Amino acid sequence: MVTHLLRRMILKKKEKFLFKRYEEGNIDFDSMNNEIGIYIHIPFCKSICPYCPYNKVLYEKNKAQRYKEALIKEIHLYKEKLQDKKITSIYIGGGTPTLLIKELEDILNVVKDKYDFCGDIGIEIYPTAVNEELLSKLKEMKINLISLGVQTFDDEKLKFLGRAYTENEIHKAITLINSFHFQCVDIDIMTNIPGQTCKDIQRDLEKVYDYEIDQLSIYPLIVFPMTHLSRRIKQKGLTRFNEWEEKKILQMIDTISKDYGYERTSIWTYGKNTENRYTSVTRESFVGFGGGASSHFGNYFYMNTFNIDAYISALEEERLPINIVNTMTDRERMIFWLFWRCYDGEIHQKRFYELFGKDMKKEFQLLFILLKLFSLGKEKNGKVILTDLGRFIYHYVEKQYSIHYLNYLWQRSMEEAWIEEIQI
Repeated sequence: MVTHLLRRMILKKKEKFLFKRYEEGNIDFDSMNNEIGIYIHIPFCKSICPYCPYNKVLYEKNKAQRYKEALIKEIHLYKEKLQDKKITSIYIGGGTPTLLIKELEDILNVVKDKYDFCGDIGIEIYPTAVNEELLSKLKEMKINLISLGVQTFDDEKLKFLGRAYTENEIHKAITLINSFHFQCVDIDIMTNIPGQTCKDIQRDLEKVYDYEIDQLSIYPLIVFPMTHLSRRIKQKGLTRFNEWEEKKILQMIDTISKDYGYERTSIWTYGKNTENRYTSVTRESFVGFGGGASSHFGNYFYMNTFNIDAYISALEEERLPINIVNTMTDRERMIFWLFWRCYDGEIHQKRFYELFGKDMKKEFQLLFILLKLFSLGKEKNGKVILTDLGRFIYHYVEKQYSIHYLNYLWQRSMEEAWIEEIQI
């Protein structure tokens, strides 16, 4: 209901969003920005966490090798499209990317060799993967931003989430990581885990801040209907915090973070230095490599096939593995940009004009009237800054977007290697 109303009121769009099967020529790659980020998806895991909605498969050595070769072919196929572009960042996600650490070294060398790259490289790490050899290799590969997926320090909750480590192993991992002095160390923590209390969350916060990390990413566990966790919660009759209880938790997180000297840098992140951030979702344009990776630039948002065998086969045939494409209207493109600026908590009026040549307050008059009327945003130095209430509303909307849009899109993509058309 919420996402439906927003689509009609803000986008003034009655029809659903349409994704159509990719055909050569229906993406204008010349519309790509001069500066662009790269996302590399590594889908392999040693075990599958029951809550995870992302594209992943169990690790197989032979398949991983074929995947690496296919990914490098994909990078080569983009050579003409990216050769005059400046690559400003590389983000490596998964899955468990470090399972292919040797292969990633070859992949990154290809990117650096073929393209004009100058920027940060970030990677996700699973706690039990951390050792001196891995961290030394990351340093050698010039990876300077790392995110450790802790989720919680509670051994019982870790077991419920399917995470194969303990609080003691987390302690060893963070301690060792800190000794390597990466530019930015981010720790992922979840809230609203079934059975979790406010005291549990407070303990997690105090534990993680005691390590004096650079950034905390803390977000509610979003239970995607397509995951095993959704069914498990229903079968066991487990309960979770409601929206108003989550609002109190967000206020508690703000308070504790400030006490430790951390300020909010986006809806779900806190840092000591707002300029030193680990982020994967706020780039204005990016190209994704790998099975299930998405790309966005100009008026295009498209996704590769999620099916790993289909992805490999397409590239063995020298074909781009693009599955479905959404061609945005100019208005949709603007709202897409605004949506992710709201995630940052700040909307820059000047940047909007630079990108779209329009006054955002006139173009989206109703949106900014509502932000002001309900004290969701305030103006300062040419920016609209979300208030605490505004951030909470975005927090709610983002969860609805994930459950009602992404869940359906990703589930269909996992069920069908090549989709002819999908509407959401």
